Amino acid sequence: MTKSIVVVGAGVVGLTCAYQLAEEGYDVTIVAKHLPSTSIADSQYTSPWAGAHFRPFPAKTPEEYRDSKLTRSTFQVFKRLAATFPESSIRFMPGTDFMERNDPMYENVSAGYAEGIENFKVLPKSSLPDGVKFGATYNAWCMNSPMYIQFLERRLEMYYKVKFMQESLGSLQQVAKLFPGATIVNCSGRGLTYYGGYDPATYPIRGQTLLVKSPKDCPYNSETVTYQLEDGSFCFVIPRPLDGGVILGGTKQVGDLYSQVRDADTQKLMENGKKRFPELLIDGEFQIKRINVGFRPARHGGVRIEREVVDGTEVVHCYGFGGSGYEMSWGAGQKVVELVKSAKSKL
Repeated sequence: MTKSIVVVGAGVVGLTCAYQLAEEGYDVTIVAKHLPSTSIADSQYTSPWAGAHFRPFPAKTPEEYRDSKLTRSTFQVFKRLAATFPESSIRFMPGTDFMERNDPMYENVSAGYAEGIENFKVLPKSSLPDGVKFGATYNAWCMNSPMYIQFLERRLEMYYKVKFMQESLGSLQQVAKLFPGATIVNCSGRGLTYYGGYDPATYPIRGQTLLVKSPKDCPYNSETVTYQLEDGSFCFVIPRPLDGGVILGGTKQVGDLYSQVRDADTQKLMENGKKRFPELLIDGEFQIKRINVGFRPARHGGVRIEREVVDGTEVVHCYGFGGSGYEMSWGAGQKVVELVKSAKSKL
């Protein structure tokens, strides 16, 4: 008999875990409040708002170093997907980091930054823009995040017989009652618990970005560049392939749950962008197509990928990815498959 799996959550991590489990032959159902086909404009649904690109960084903690390995596994899978499914929107291109403040972890290329990165190069100081203290380039990928999660949803439905149930859940116990005997894979970004509520170690990081129209010959249609500013904030461009414009970002506001657009944030993003990315301007201004607000589901202690048994129900947790859900998605899914496969021998 085929083992039944219920994946809770249809963000990029939930969809990717479902994909890998379905490929292994499991009978998979996704239960989620938000789906790519119905909730693409809901601010509480994080995945469609993501810039979605690859940007490595030095690990500040052992947990960050551990999690960085998931990004490398995902990178390799995305190479195959980009070649096989151009409609996935994944596209490989150069990535650049510029630091406008001194950061020894970047300057010393500390652990987690360059390992396993293709074509990683520290830029000579003579080539850096004014005010930049450190720069590096490497192979990166970008994608059009709404198109990518819809691509995953379509494939799951059309070719893998994955079933979708749109439902707002208050606990994992509800799932256990709906699907007796099934293994639950908990990909709710904030970590829904078995008896209700969310993992207290999780917290939101508010992101506001601008989706702008780009000139036809703009260099940022085919490269991603991130500046870390003197005050610790970020200014970055991320192209959305298949003519999706360019993301100009962005804020990282920890613990902030304000779901509306903040005009002050918009003004700051435009001011920073005009200074650093003038090639994106059209007639001296940014042509803003949309202002995005989303909430990255982060977790103190890093990502949680582990198995537990509660009230006889097998639960595999996979959440707390912050702003790295796309970057870690396939690496995390591989770990989930391993935990699901090993469960029988441990019960």
